[in-house]
Amino acid sequence: MLTQEEINKKMEEWPKHYDPESIELKWQKIWLSQEFWEKVFRFKDEDTQSPTFVIDTPPPFTSGELHMGHAYWVSIADTIARFKRLQGYNVLLPQGWDTQGLPTELKVQYKLGIPKDNRELFLKKCIEWTEDMIKRMKEAMIRLGYRPEWERFEYRTYEEKYRRVIQKSLLQMYENGLIEMKEGPVYWCPKCETALAQSEVGYLEKEGILAYIRFPLKDGGDIIIATTRPELLGATQAVAVHPEDERYKNLIGKTVIVPVFNKEVKIIADKSVEKEFGTGAVMISTYGDPQDIKWQLMYNLPVAELLDEKGRMKNTNGLLDGLKVTEARKKMVEILKQQGYLVKVENIKHNVLSHTERSDCLSPIEFLTKKQIYIRTLPFKSQLLEEYKKMKFIPSRMSHYLEDWINSLEWDWNISRQRVYGTPLPFWYCDNGHLVPAKEEQLPIDPTKISPPVDKCPKCGLPLKPITDVADVWIDSSVTVIYLTGFYTDKNRFSRTFPASIRLQGTDIIRTWLFYTFFRTLMLTGNIPFKEVLINGQVLGPDGTRMSKSKGNVVNPLDRIDEFGADAIRLTLLDARIGDDFPFKWETVKAKKLLLQKLWNAGRLSYPFIGKKKFEKPLTLNSIDQWILAEHKRFIEKVISAYDNYDFYTVVESLYSYFWETIADEYLELIKHRLFEEDQSALYTLQRIFRDLLIILHPLAPHITEEMYSKLFGDKISILLERIPDVSDIEEDPEILKLGEYIKKTTSTIRTLKIKNQLSIVSMINVKLVGPKEFIEKIRSIESDIKKTLKIESIEYQEGDEIKAELLSIVKK
Repeated sequence: MLTQEEINKKMEEWPKHYDPESIELKWQKIWLSQEFWEKVFRFKDEDTQSPTFVIDTPPPFTSGELHMGHAYWVSIADTIARFKRLQGYNVLLPQGWDTQGLPTELKVQYKLGIPKDNRELFLKKCIEWTEDMIKRMKEAMIRLGYRPEWERFEYRTYEEKYRRVIQKSLLQMYENGLIEMKEGPVYWCPKCETALAQSEVGYLEKEGILAYIRFPLKDGGDIIIATTRPELLGATQAVAVHPEDERYKNLIGKTVIVPVFNKEVKIIADKSVEKEFGTGAVMISTYGDPQDIKWQLMYNLPVAELLDEKGRMKNTNGLLDGLKVTEARKKMVEILKQQGYLVKVENIKHNVLSHTERSDCLSPIEFLTKKQIYIRTLPFKSQLLEEYKKMKFIPSRMSHYLEDWINSLEWDWNISRQRVYGTPLPFWYCDNGHLVPAKEEQLPIDPTKISPPVDKCPKCGLPLKPITDVADVWIDSSVTVIYLTGFYTDKNRFSRTFPASIRLQGTDIIRTWLFYTFFRTLMLTGNIPFKEVLINGQVLGPDGTRMSKSKGNVVNPLDRIDEFGADAIRLTLLDARIGDDFPFKWETVKAKKLLLQKLWNAGRLSYPFIGKKKFEKPLTLNSIDQWILAEHKRFIEKVISAYDNYDFYTVVESLYSYFWETIADEYLELIKHRLFEEDQSALYTLQRIFRDLLIILHPLAPHITEEMYSKLFGDKISILLERIPDVSDIEEDPEILKLGEYIKKTTSTIRTLKIKNQLSIVSMINVKLVGPKEFIEKIRSIESDIKKTLKIESIEYQEGDEIKAELLSIVKK
């Protein structure tokens, strides 16, 4: 029999208040130690017995700021990896960095004042900037409890070993006839001064004008055309109307004169014209929008380019030359008005094709005619639409976003970018547009620094020039699976790790990172890149809208991490259905910390009785212990199933109903007196459920569970060397579960009775319990425990339909 004094002395070894900051910093340091890496976090190449689990995580762009979206997938990745380790998997959790993005160039160019012309210094400063950003982001990731295998599987897309894989993949695609140079219209961002791929642009609603312009007919009369791009009047190659538009049927085939520029063009009929927009007659300019490109190709129209790479006007006979688009638009409206061609101008809001992939740009794009390097994607649309079905999407509804994107593809993938800080494209070219690839043994290379493998173009004999453009950043990041599984470097590992088990990413990069990885891996290996694709939703600001600095609703995950702890933040982020958007609120984090404090308190209460002790299962278990073990079995089986389905929301919610409401509020109170009596049934049961609880909670809240495990058990150096709880030996007895329901009802009824009579919980009373016969029989079987727990001296029983309690008297001390 333990005394209260002995218990109190033992409890002093366990701090009363849960201090997440000190616990987390302690374990983060331990996790980074050599011993822990070798025993816990290392992907063991030599382990051919354990099943492997490979997680393809996002290589975030190195901005230096770890925003809430980063914190979300970091929590998901770490949780999955820890759970799979507990299941006995040999887990490969890498972490890469997407380093060669345009924002870094802009920072170095404008913030550091380094000119692009000084190429070597510029690249050196880009790498220095990148490394500084990585350092800041990595520290923040570690602070959140993220533990990938930094030691062997941390990579940067600018590194030579990674760059070699990028360039080798391009050579392989070239050999397979997928890469070519061709001249034609390209998406062009005048602000970033580079070509873009279709996946990098999208429509944004912007303020604009609709100018109604009178076009004279050569034979007399006129036709009114409404356009949002009057500055492109000089590039007009035809006027189009709908063939079934009664207003213009008699004008089809006639000639009109382009105002101001006095150029004669034909009126053509095309069903793509929207009869309801403007006047139903449109000017086809090269190029105002993607439809103009389609018409130019369809009708073999001439091309006139009026814009340069900086978005300034040219070739306008001096009328608009040198002006930016918005200035040119205003001036052209004035000229049309002066010359009597302007009918009216309407202010409108309309969708403008913009550089949407870069949130720090969002500028309208233009179309310029350029020689660019393309990967052929359009011929494979049918194959892609079949193959993507082999990947399981979580949630399943997310698959249609990929399908819709594949169906919407209209252009091949333009992979050349007019930038400096990027992976050099390993090709030379001649003026006829023929490409000459580098030799594999030369990789990684910069073609501007070495001679081509042959003196002249093998196809036409013209001199060769190096490709000075660099690769699209999605070329870099779309080979993450190829690189990590060792497709080119380690056939042994590749055979065991490919396809990767799961890809983690957000909804915002389905048409870029997901599509390009899927497409490239399929082309290079003939197989899908991963078995499962988990697509998380977006973390919104506290106001329920997308986080934006301009709106002032951005929340940094580290703002209050010392106050609430990383575990509470992780629980908050994971307490949402995968795929759903949800707001992040510190009030929710505070509530999660209260849950962890409750767990800490339960550990402190249990520590004097079960800490570092081992109890064998007794031959006979107390019926209350049988009940809690039955509840425990239901809880463990439910959350294991939830983890297997990446349903972290169910795990978090189950913790409240099982741990807080059942273990902490009911069971621990019911067995306190038996713990003092060193009852073997109570001690065995408490130890078992606590060990299981810490193990099952560890993936979500790794720091507090490591700390409590080391204090209560400490059999192994890490809880991660334990295995997922096995509850197959626990009997499922409906009668025992029914007893539990009656226990909860009784304790709730007695506590309510005391509150109603303004009595303290520890006041001793005599009561009458009323209820059905079954209820009375079951409570009689544990009457001693009920009396000791609820401070009752005597109980009278009376059969009745409704369970209730009546106060008979207060016991005076």
